[in-house]
Amino acid sequence: MTKTWQSALLLAVCAPLASCSATRIAYDNANTVLRFMASSYLELDDAQAEDLGQRIARFHQWHRASELPVYAALLRSASARAAGGITAEDVAWGLANVRARYRRLAAKAAEDAAPVLMTLSSAQLAALERKFAENNEKYARKFLAADDAERRGAQAKRMLGHFRDFAGRLTPGQEARIERFALAHERHVFLRFEDRRRWQQQAVAALVRGRSAPELGRALAETFEKPELRRSEEFIREDRRWDEDLGRLIADLDRSLSAEQRARVVRRLSGYAEDFAALAGGKKEAV
Repeated sequence: MTKTWQSALLLAVCAPLASCSATRIAYDNANTVLRFMASSYLELDDAQAEDLGQRIARFHQWHRASELPVYAALLRSASARAAGGITAEDVAWGLANVRARYRRLAAKAAEDAAPVLMTLSSAQLAALERKFAENNEKYARKFLAADDAERRGAQAKRMLGHFRDFAGRLTPGQEARIERFALAHERHVFLRFEDRRRWQQQAVAALVRGRSAPELGRALAETFEKPELRRSEEFIREDRRWDEDLGRLIADLDRSLSAEQRARVVRRLSGYAEDFAALAGGKKEAV
């Protein structure tokens, strides 16, 4: 699976952060965006680009029909939970559902793309590796700087941004609580970056082996469905600690929300649910 397909999944998850009309425009035009991204990552020839474009279009149709109604149902449930007060158990429920949906999408995308990916030449694979390296360098420069203050500031800023997207303006106490969480999990950021690079190496190795399309699709899908197979004991331990601490962080912040902040969180979640339902054609399927 290429970064292009990862971006398709991210678009599906992140699009609701914009206004409703912008979300629909972005989602409805995802095919064009993804074709452009594919060309930048893989340097496809005309035949490969046409084949992948058709596969992206079919994947997009599948996602709209099968996944968006589930997202809408999940977000309606999340909104109801937020209205009543979020607990650590609610956070665990949310993480489990997000990861399950992501793994399902990633595996499907990998299997759909495999017939094109198996035709990549050595020069195209080299271009893909260069693109991975460029993006990794940018990420490391931004979030893993050698300077302690710079690195911690960037990681805290990113996390604060996520919470502000939902709750709006934060109090100094809320910001300090979030910053303490970010500082306590610096090692997790490094481990996730190493896991990202390990996945990239594993994916390229699978492409180089020259398997049949079904074999390649299954191999790539497994990297998403069973990530624990490549992860170290340290990563698994730190990832579990991150999950547990995130649950406590959000539960703590929930208790400190003002009426205005809680209303914004509920409004944002219910708005996302409405957007997804609209993009899916108004389907109201339950989880």
